[in-house]
Amino acid sequence: MGDRVSTHEVDKANEVHVIDYMYAKGEPIQKIGNNYYRHTEHDSLVFHTNGKWYWNSHNTGGFGAISLARELYGMKFQDAVRDVNGQTISKTVEHDISNNNKEFIYPHHYETKTLDNAINYLSNVRSIDPKIILALKKHDLIAEDKLKNIVFKWRDKDGNIVGADKQGTQKIESKRGYFKQIMAESKADGGFTLDIGKPNKIAFFESPIDLLSYYDIKRPTNIRLLSMSGLKDQTLIKGVQQLAREMKERGNVSDKKEKLEVIIAVDNDSAGETFRKNWKDIISEENLKIDIPTLKDWNDDLRKMREHEKLNEHHKQSNFSSNKIVEIER
Repeated sequence: MGDRVSTHEVDKANEVHVIDYMYAKGEPIQKIGNNYYRHTEHDSLVFHTNGKWYWNSHNTGGFGAISLARELYGMKFQDAVRDVNGQTISKTVEHDISNNNKEFIYPHHYETKTLDNAINYLSNVRSIDPKIILALKKHDLIAEDKLKNIVFKWRDKDGNIVGADKQGTQKIESKRGYFKQIMAESKADGGFTLDIGKPNKIAFFESPIDLLSYYDIKRPTNIRLLSMSGLKDQTLIKGVQQLAREMKERGNVSDKKEKLEVIIAVDNDSAGETFRKNWKDIISEENLKIDIPTLKDWNDDLRKMREHEKLNEHHKQSNFSSNKIVEIER
């Protein structure tokens, strides 16, 4: 079953502000503006009064004390929860949590009427089946903005847009090669979600494109696919809790209790391996499935699959042409 912590313990730790946690741990932090604090020994580690933190030199960030404890101290999730709850917390900061709870307002006026660049990028660069792209368009899950970026809309269970990822379609001079961004004020524990059938399992990915690639390759049924836009514990926790609640409300006509399966399908790299290992220690084996791409991520696997399909199609056409020539000569 693993070394587990209760939902109550997690909820309690989630209530601890990241700046209060740093003070309780005796970490040297200083205020650098109206809403920002900085770690004086790790000067690229910055905290906002809304509860978010960023460690620029590590190219990572998160929300709340639990995620910071894991990054700063290298703790496993359950150890981080216990460590946060084990501190004597004094509310030393005037918390500006309103920003984190502010309703996300989606800028519809930035959308273009066409999806030409988005469709071209997803289909020709990322090799995603055009039928999937058209389905996303039909259900208003993607859009294109005036800067030719794809917008992946985060919708909650009621269909409200609570955040969005932006993915560039034009190459730029950067390490990634394309622009990427989570829109400001996006829900901290939200993410791009795709429901197939009546979900009784939930799979987690690092990006919307990995999510779509996985679906394109495997075509699973009765599943919720959720992008964390990174490796975010709070998104996984909220996603599992939400689906468990929906399954309970939905009920099951059979006598057999419906089991919720959690699929972790993050990248095949060191960060992904650490994330998988941590959650293996928390989620019971009967409820957890680990799905690892053969290459670095699911889009790499999809593009490789498309290459093989093209080669096979070419061979078929070559054989067909050869047979036709032989028949004509007779």
